[in-house]
Amino acid sequence: MKSFLCLTLTFIVAGCSFFHDAVPSGRSRIETMGRTTPRPGAAVLEEADTLSHLYLCAVEYPDGYDWVKDTAHTTVDARLLVFKDGECIHVLPAGDRFRISTDPDTHFMLGGDLYTAFSDGSRTWVLRNGEEVFSADEAEDVVGMLRLDGMLWTLAQKRRGEGFTLRCDGIPVRESRQGVLTGSLYLDEGDLCFAYGTTVQSAHYTIHKYYLEAGGKTREVSVPYDALSVFDIRRHKGITYATYRQSSTPQDAVLSTDGGTRLLQMGGIQSREARWFEILPAGESVLIKGYFQSANDLRIYALWQPDGQKTTYASHISIHDFYYGDGQVYAIGYDSRMGESVIYTPPSGVAKKTLGARYRFISRRAGTVFGGRFYAALTGDGENLLWLDGEKKKLPLNGPVTVVAYQ
Repeated sequence: MKSFLCLTLTFIVAGCSFFHDAVPSGRSRIETMGRTTPRPGAAVLEEADTLSHLYLCAVEYPDGYDWVKDTAHTTVDARLLVFKDGECIHVLPAGDRFRISTDPDTHFMLGGDLYTAFSDGSRTWVLRNGEEVFSADEAEDVVGMLRLDGMLWTLAQKRRGEGFTLRCDGIPVRESRQGVLTGSLYLDEGDLCFAYGTTVQSAHYTIHKYYLEAGGKTREVSVPYDALSVFDIRRHKGITYATYRQSSTPQDAVLSTDGGTRLLQMGGIQSREARWFEILPAGESVLIKGYFQSANDLRIYALWQPDGQKTTYASHISIHDFYYGDGQVYAIGYDSRMGESVIYTPPSGVAKKTLGARYRFISRRAGTVFGGRFYAALTGDGENLLWLDGEKKKLPLNGPVTVVAYQ
């Protein structure tokens, strides 16, 4: 425990400056304030900081604790550390008694503030930088969160049975006792959007229906009756997209839009099954990322461009996630033949950056694209590797980086 505390203090005292030159820092405080000396009693108006900053959220466990096995889950003395341009700005105690989870899926970075969601099985709390924002009298999993015009919007799936709740500053705005969310909460052309599916069961048949909520209005999304799986539904630039698998062509996926459908096929593999296909906004159109499962249980990952062009990856390459920004696509994954984590820029079978055998990418929120540059954090034994637009930096913390965000 002593070394755990000393490590924390070392980072705080040292300013946690593990990437001094790799990331452009914001202007100094004197540069963002007016230089005129104010009159006694006069208000001092400070200019808003319009620059973007690189934020990281990391979990720090006691030195020597095996956080991968996590045998003392929720009872170990863990902390969340929040960094801004390399400086540690928040140290938050984590665990059940503090209502802060170490689960990466519960961490949201919004406007430079760390929001966390926690549920004890009967109640749910949302905190900002460790301070309670609101709580709800239900056990929920918060799957989406954003700030809009100074208000905090949250979208949560109920843990018991079906149903979801959309809240604004903790107050329910849209609540349903039916429906399973498909995807998260996002903005499209100024509208708050999310999608969900419902099931109607009778003595003779089962009907699945899917809906998109956008700007407070609900519309049904057309999905064929023989759809075996609906992977994703998303609106982008006012157009509604859906990906699903049909019983008539289970080996391939289908992409549908308001104007029609097309198959997402994988040539050269006879025994395959479409398993996961997600819609990724990309400028004026979308990319489709996903994978097929082969007969020998191998996953074949692929990415479709708006024009239908497909990039496929060898079966020994597992893609953790794809990222898009400023016209460029980045893929981060693991090459089992090399035994190393790999970044593809662009995502092809040739152009790649190897990151080492000891590092793994564990959270999709631990990667982001900003200004045409890709930033990511990977976790190894007792330290993290930060990929900062091609430059590698090490952060010696016993625990993972859960969020990387430029805001």
